[in-house]
Amino acid sequence: MTPPEVFAYRDSQSSPDAPGWTVRVVPNRYPALFDEGVRSSSRRGVYESTAGLGVHEVIIESPEHVVEVAALDEKQVAAVLRVYRERMLALSKDERWRSILVYKNQGAAAGATLAHVHSQLIALPEAPEQLRAEIDGARRYYEANGRCLFCEIVRQDTEGGERLVAEHDRWVALCPYAARFPFEIWILPKRHAPYFERSSNQDLAELAHCLRDALARLDRVLDNPSLNYVIHSHPAGEAETRHYHWHIEILPKLVQVAGFEWGSGMFINPVAPEDAARLLRQVTL
Repeated sequence: MTPPEVFAYRDSQSSPDAPGWTVRVVPNRYPALFDEGVRSSSRRGVYESTAGLGVHEVIIESPEHVVEVAALDEKQVAAVLRVYRERMLALSKDERWRSILVYKNQGAAAGATLAHVHSQLIALPEAPEQLRAEIDGARRYYEANGRCLFCEIVRQDTEGGERLVAEHDRWVALCPYAARFPFEIWILPKRHAPYFERSSNQDLAELAHCLRDALARLDRVLDNPSLNYVIHSHPAGEAETRHYHWHIEILPKLVQVAGFEWGSGMFINPVAPEDAARLLRQVTL
């Protein structure tokens, strides 16, 4: 019932678009962007428009009907992360795509229209404004201090510990300083790394443990909340990456963004990140 698959991990004896798969990628049936031709723009007075050029794919994360990532075992989560990497690497070979966004909507309040566990990938002809602003801010910090801002966050929050959710050999999960949303979690590699798609199999195996652990803690404390997560990775083909550090942002949907937030660009978070991290650390899994 899906469009024909573009990639899959499957049994060597099985055929495309047939049973025998573990993770499967298909085009989004209702894409936000279309892979048709080259980028074009037009202007009419003060108004400018650009064609909706891009690629929109769905990553189906399990052949079993599961609705939450934390319900998958670590081996399956690692396979999903490897598929993210493979699709990002494959699409990056097309010079039209400058940035590839991987994200998950889990639960109706987070925008999921299907309950079955899945995530999405969109290849874009330019970096999204939010990612560009983040990269520019990190560059300014590096130019002023000679150090990666994200590496400094990892160092300070693992040493202080008050916003630490969990620490692993290669990864750290923390509630960021001045978090926008209650129980917001970031997962960052401990070593400097600008690109998610350059992660090794061992990196991703350990990331699967860290990601699943963080999501299970959220489920236990918040009773299986709707959430989004997004991978922020440096755009392909750009130099000067000493200042940027890829990471995952996990955003539980516990409060509604309302008039103040839309009008000001500021966020009201009723739960201090230090309190959220303490509650998440106390969970026994």
